[in-house]
Amino acid sequence: MIGRLLVCTAGAFLSIGLLIPAVPRYLTGPLGQQAGMVGVSLAVTAAAGVLARPLAGQVADRLGRRAALCAGALLLSGTSLALLAAGELPLFLVLRGVAGVGEALAYVGLATLAGDHRRSGAAINHFSVVVNAGLLTGPVIAETLYATWGFAAVWVTAAAAALGSAAVRLTLPKTVGSAGSGSATGRARLYHPSALRPGFAYLASVWGYTAISAFLPLHLGDDSGNLHFLVYGGVLITIRLAGHRPLATTSPARLAVVSLLLTGAGTLLLAAWPSPAGTWCAIALIGAGQGLGLPAFLRMAVHDVPAEERGSAVATTTAFFDVGFLSAALSLGVLADRFGLSAGFAVAGVVSAAGALLFMPVRKGAPLDHSRR
Repeated sequence: MIGRLLVCTAGAFLSIGLLIPAVPRYLTGPLGQQAGMVGVSLAVTAAAGVLARPLAGQVADRLGRRAALCAGALLLSGTSLALLAAGELPLFLVLRGVAGVGEALAYVGLATLAGDHRRSGAAINHFSVVVNAGLLTGPVIAETLYATWGFAAVWVTAAAAALGSAAVRLTLPKTVGSAGSGSATGRARLYHPSALRPGFAYLASVWGYTAISAFLPLHLGDDSGNLHFLVYGGVLITIRLAGHRPLATTSPARLAVVSLLLTGAGTLLLAAWPSPAGTWCAIALIGAGQGLGLPAFLRMAVHDVPAEERGSAVATTTAFFDVGFLSAALSLGVLADRFGLSAGFAVAGVVSAAGALLFMPVRKGAPLDHSRR
C-alpha cells in the first residue's frame, strides 16, 4: 500500500507546488493587482483550509480515507482547471478558497492513511518526504511551463497531477480498521485532544519556517533566494531520507524538542549574524529542524488513537500549520515594518524554541516521553 500512497501524495502535492510561483505572478500580471493582493490570496487559501480541517477529519473517519483523498484531489483538479477562465479577481479568490478546502481534504486523507500503516513511523516519514518533494519540484516545473507555454500550461498540468492522484486512490484500501466503515460512533468534534500538544508544537515550529519562506528574500536583497531555498529543501529531505530509521523509532517527543531548538536557533541566527555566512548556517539549521519536526508531530498525534479517530487527530494537528503561518506572517510583518527584519527573526526564533517547553517533564524525575511507534 505504501507505494501507491506515495504516488497519490506526489500527484496531489505536485499540483499544489506548481501553483506556488504561478499564483503571485498571475495576480500581479493578467489580473493587474498590487503585491499586497498576493498576501490576501494566501490568507484566503489558508483560512479556508483551517475551517475545512474538522470536516476533513470527519470525512476521513466516517466515510473513509479514500473518500477524503478523492474529494480533495478532485477539488484541487477542478479549481486548477477553472483558473483558465478566472479573468476577474473575485472568481480567482473564490477558486483559491475552494482549493484550500481541497488541500485540507487531500492532506488529511493521505496523512491518516500513512498513520494507519502497520509501520506508521516509517510510512509517515516517507509521506512527509514526498510532500516536500512535490512542493519543491512543483515551482521549478511551473517556471519551465510558464516560460514555454504560459499560464494555461501550468493550470492544466496542476489539474492533471491532482486528477492522477484521485485515480490512483482507487487502488488504495477502501477501509482501514473500523475507519470508513460507516460504523464509527460518538459525537463529532471539532478537534481531537491527543493532537493539541503536537499541534501547538507545530505552530511554534511554523513561526521559524514562515520567517524564511516569507521574509528571506527581503533579508537577502538580491536574487540568490532560490539557491537558499534549494539548500533548505535539500537539507530537509536529506534529514528525512538518511535518518528514516531513527525518525521512525525514536521517541517523537525527543525529536520534537530537537526540531524546535534547531529551528529556533537557526531563526535567531538570522537576527544575530546578518551576513552571507550567517544566513547559510541559519538555513541549514532551520532545514534540519523542519526535517525532524513534521514526522514527530504526526506520530504523536496518532499514537494510541483508535483508527476511527485518527482522521480527526491528523486534521487537528495540521490545522495548526495554517494558524501558525497566518499568525506568524501577520505578526512578523508588523514587527519588520516597525523595528526591522532582525526583530521579526528574533521573535520567530524565540517562539519556535519556546515550543520545546511543551515537552518538559510535569514533575521531577518524570520521563520526557516513552511513546514509540
